[in-house]
Amino acid sequence: MASKTDWETKTILKKLILYLLGYYIVYYVWSIILVGALHVDWHQLGRYPFRIRRSEFSPHRRDDALGAWLAMVLTYICCMGLTYGVVKATRKSWDYVLTSSALHLILCIIINQAFPVNWIWWLTILLASFILSVASEVVNYYLRDMREIALDNV
Repeated sequence: MASKTDWETKTILKKLILYLLGYYIVYYVWSIILVGALHVDWHQLGRYPFRIRRSEFSPHRRDDALGAWLAMVLTYICCMGLTYGVVKATRKSWDYVLTSSALHLILCIIINQAFPVNWIWWLTILLASFILSVASEVVNYYLRDMREIALDNV
């Protein structure tokens, strides 16, 4: 259940910074694992989470394009635990998920100096954001808000 301090700007910014930091740490950890597993050149690692072109981001290819797609999908799956651990509020979880996705879109545009036109990238990020926001709300609701409250001698 959300407390009064969860709605204060200072608390929201602190949690958002922690969430975004965790989001990109998870993203780069998966990128490192997949770059090593798929035998991709290590010099590509820095831009790995920001790939938006069809030749660089596709589940159909068996090279670094598959790794970039898998890194995004696995990051969003792992961010469910991040949302549970950092946000801790059912009604705020979708805010953090959508904010991180919007910031990721902005960073992708800035880094690539192009707007993403790859339909696979758009479908992946939109579905992953939607599923993560719904799943995070459900997880926070059932594991935080609906847990039993211990009462003294009732």
